[in-house]
Amino acid sequence: MKLNCDYLQDMAQLEQCKCYEWGENILRVFDEDLDGYLVNTKTGKARLLDSNGILVGFTDEEIDYATIDKLENSHNAHPRRIAYAGIGRYDDCQNGIFALCWMLYPDGRYFADSDGYGGEDNDELTVYCVMNDNLEVVRPFTQVPDIKALLTELRTERHNL
Repeated sequence: MKLNCDYLQDMAQLEQCKCYEWGENILRVFDEDLDGYLVNTKTGKARLLDSNGILVGFTDEEIDYATIDKLENSHNAHPRRIAYAGIGRYDDCQNGIFALCWMLYPDGRYFADSDGYGGEDNDELTVYCVMNDNLEVVRPFTQVPDIKALLTELRTERHNL
């Protein structure tokens, strides 16, 4: 089944899709075209994330290009390519907060053959986006020195509200 909506009228729409639980009330869903979505199972809200290897479900304001552009090997950011690891999750949704990860460029060993030839001298470049369970961006995709600490802080703030 092809999903094409902001809100699911009926969760039965997901029966023909591949669904993976990502914590409290959040599903990662792939439709017949392998377009990727997030779905809140409690509210029925759906958000398209990626299609045909491109990050499509985010506005320019939800990606911190000013910071990302300063990073080495960030050339996949503007065309929004998700060629290396797709869009993943750093952690399951807990207390209404979770993080997505986007590998912009792999560790240089990715390019090496079995003898090590062709490898590059670089570290993996991954950026993170923090979202809430309403599928809204809380922090745009950017480099985060300690994503675990950031999630702990945001979850604590939300819990104290």
